[in-house]
Amino acid sequence: MTLWLSDNLTRRGFLAGALAGSAAALTGCSSDGHFTLFGYSSRPNIPDNIKTVYVPIFNSKIFQTTPYRGMEFELTRAVIREVEMKGFKVIDNPNRADTELLGTIISIQKNLINRTQQNEVREGQVIIGCEIVWRDLRSGVVLTNPRKPVGVLPAQDLPAFDPDNPVREEAPEKARPVIVTMSARYLPEVGESNATAQTKICNNLAIQITNMMEKDWQLRPKQCPTPDDIPPERR
Repeated sequence: MTLWLSDNLTRRGFLAGALAGSAAALTGCSSDGHFTLFGYSSRPNIPDNIKTVYVPIFNSKIFQTTPYRGMEFELTRAVIREVEMKGFKVIDNPNRADTELLGTIISIQKNLINRTQQNEVREGQVIIGCEIVWRDLRSGVVLTNPRKPVGVLPAQDLPAFDPDNPVREEAPEKARPVIVTMSARYLPEVGESNATAQTKICNNLAIQITNMMEKDWQLRPKQCPTPDDIPPERR
């Protein structure tokens, strides 16, 4: 009986060693201390060239009345918390920051979902929309703008060169805000209120905004077609 247990433990030890050796062979450790295993990496999923973010207090275009007065402050605090959890460093000086994250609350809507027999609110819903602009302060590039096509246009689509017309300087990129919408419900019968829904929305909006700051959150840019890619009947 003792011999069987010994053989069994030896067999288990051999299998464990083989699996550990296989995992070590598949694991690659880089000089920065991160490792990769089965296509997964311990590196944070944020751009490598961005370290600091300036997050000013969000603007608000909604009607400032109770209970939604000062919601921009709560949303800004939630966004700063989530940005730091992503791995960025939030600083209060735009002159020393790599990027800036601007936000504006543009809409708020309150819906009644269900009523009680006494015609009181049993379940309500609050929906809030926010505009987001993320800009690189070093180059002026708006990181939240749709990416421009990459490649050279076909020769027949290019305008003729006129030496009498000097080349215009490229205008600064105009920001095109990304609209993020979030909703949350509240149940007055269990003690919830508009403030409960407001806190839920701020937390969920902050998570959604910071998720868009990860690597390649946009679609890859389209490649411009070459003359060989265009069918003969369309040339």
